Amino acid sequence: MKREKNIPVLILCGGRGIRLAGEATYIPKAMVKIGQRPILWHIMKRYASYGYTNFVLALGTKGEMIRDYFLNYRSYTNDIRIRLGSGEVEHKSENQETGWDITMIDTGELANSGARVARCETAIQSDEFMMTYSDNLANIDIPKLLAFQRSHKTIATITGAIPPYREMELAVKDEYATGRFDPLKAKSQERYINGGFMVFSKKIFSYLSPFNECRLESEVFEKLMSEKQLAVYPHHGFWRWLDTDRDYQYLNNLAIDNKAYWLNE
Repeated sequence: MKREKNIPVLILCGGRGIRLAGEATYIPKAMVKIGQRPILWHIMKRYASYGYTNFVLALGTKGEMIRDYFLNYRSYTNDIRIRLGSGEVEHKSENQETGWDITMIDTGELANSGARVARCETAIQSDEFMMTYSDNLANIDIPKLLAFQRSHKTIATITGAIPPYREMELAVKDEYATGRFDPLKAKSQERYINGGFMVFSKKIFSYLSPFNECRLESEVFEKLMSEKQLAVYPHHGFWRWLDTDRDYQYLNNLAIDNKAYWLNE
C-alpha cells in the first residue's frame, strides 16, 4: 500500500501514574523508566521495529517533561563531551532512532481518553491510524493487527489481552468455596480486557467530542459495539500493563535481565 509506513501512531500520554510509588508520583507515567528508557520509548520502539515511525503524542499532566526528553534526546541517550566556557558539546555516538517523526500535542491535564484523541484530529491525515496507551507493553505483531482491522472493515479494532494475574477468584456453592481460579491456566480462558494497540478508521472522530468528559472506553466503544463496529484482535503473546508497583518491578527486572519480550521478538 502506498505510504503504508506513514500511518500515524497516536499514543495517549496523559496518565499521572498515581498508583505507582517513588518517581511516578512526580513524573508522567509515560516517563517511568523500564531499564534505561522510559516506557513510552519501549512502546514506540515496538512500532518502529515494523517501520511505523510517525508518532503523535497526546500530552497531559507534566507533558513538558516528555517534550524535554525528545528535544534533548541525543544528550539523554548518548555519551557526550562538554567543554565548559565554550558551549561546545560533542556527541560520541548516533542514535538508532533516526527518522522518528514525533508530533507532541497538549491535550490538557483533565481530559479523558476520547477527548484527547479528538484534540489530535488535525495531526491525523490518513484514513486510518493506530492508537495505544503509554502504559502497555506487548509483543504485538503490528502488520497482523492492521490486516485484521482491514479484513473486518470496522471503525475500530482493539487488542484483546488476557490479564497477567488476577486476585483470588473463587467458585462458590451453597456459600462454600468449591475451587479457585488458576492463574497458570489464564491463557486458555478467553476473558479478554482492552490491551491497547488499537486501529481506528478516521470515521471514529464523528463519535468523539473534545469535551473533557468524552471517554473512549465507555460511551464511544459502547456505541460502536451496538453498531457492530468494534472488532477484537485476540493476542495470546506477551502483554503487561504498568499499573502498580508489582508491574513496575516485573517489567523493570525483565529489561535488566535482557528479557524484554516486547523488543526481542
